[in-house]
Amino acid sequence: FADCSRYVRRFAPAEIEEIDNAVRALKREGVPLHAVKPHYFPLPQLGSTLAKVQTELEDGRGFQVLRGIPVEMYERPELELVLVGLLSHMGTLVAQDTQGTLVETVMDQGLNYTNIRVRGYMTRAALTPHCDSGDVVGLLFVSPAKEGGISQLASATSIYNEILQAHPEYLESLYRGFHHNIRGNGPAGEWENITRNRVPVFSYYKGRLSMRFNLKSIQNAQELPGVDPLSPLENAAINCIGELAMRDDIRLDLDFHPGDLQLLNNHMILHTRTSYEDYPAPQPKRLMLRSWINMPNSRPLKDDFADHFNTGPRQPPAYKPR
Repeated sequence: FADCSRYVRRFAPAEIEEIDNAVRALKREGVPLHAVKPHYFPLPQLGSTLAKVQTELEDGRGFQVLRGIPVEMYERPELELVLVGLLSHMGTLVAQDTQGTLVETVMDQGLNYTNIRVRGYMTRAALTPHCDSGDVVGLLFVSPAKEGGISQLASATSIYNEILQAHPEYLESLYRGFHHNIRGNGPAGEWENITRNRVPVFSYYKGRLSMRFNLKSIQNAQELPGVDPLSPLENAAINCIGELAMRDDIRLDLDFHPGDLQLLNNHMILHTRTSYEDYPAPQPKRLMLRSWINMPNSRPLKDDFADHFNTGPRQPPAYKPR
């Protein structure tokens, strides 16, 4: 994938016009984000292309970049409609927290990444390789950093094959899995902050190998009551994954442009980003908008692998109104 033309597709002018017409129709009708469906966001030509992207995400390379959304034309609420409208043609949106957030702001909020309750997207720190929840994560790039913030991907299958060859002794622990710190996104009570079951890192089910990994949430779970400490072998196994995901011959660095929509299959691709520095005010901070979807053509998953928030397989965090 050294040649980015293999995974970058630029929107044609007629497709941009379709998107703009759909956004304006949504605004006229006053359709809220949670109610956006393909029939509210009609894409007569582009819709068939998005169906092909949906297939590519599940049965092909597992990632895609759609380039050329004119983000400078839109205010923040309109950008959310663009993101949600496009993704509605590929799947069903999934809430990302207990407040039911469908579009998350990925921007430095001046928080400390080492804090157990702080999620990495709220900081400008380098992140550890991880998968998000939902079958697919969509990231709309709005404004760049002054320096850094490079998006980096790694293939779950490549990592598995490297471990199989060099460290097969790790695989039993990785198939058994680990508890994750879910930072209050579980149901109120005993399982509010930690996964009830061990979530397998690798799961081979009905002919498909899938991966679920977040180094920081596994490590932070060790600070919570009721979690057995990691053995030396388990520590070595998860750190090996972190190292492999960043290895030069496995890692792919992506050059983001404002108006890019990056789509990643969370069962196939690990992602991370480098640390970054923002421009001084009044220039805007680095900003991305993030949404998660479940796709109808996604692979079947074992229940213990697919339950990330103690709410059931492929289910969002427990809703807790403020």
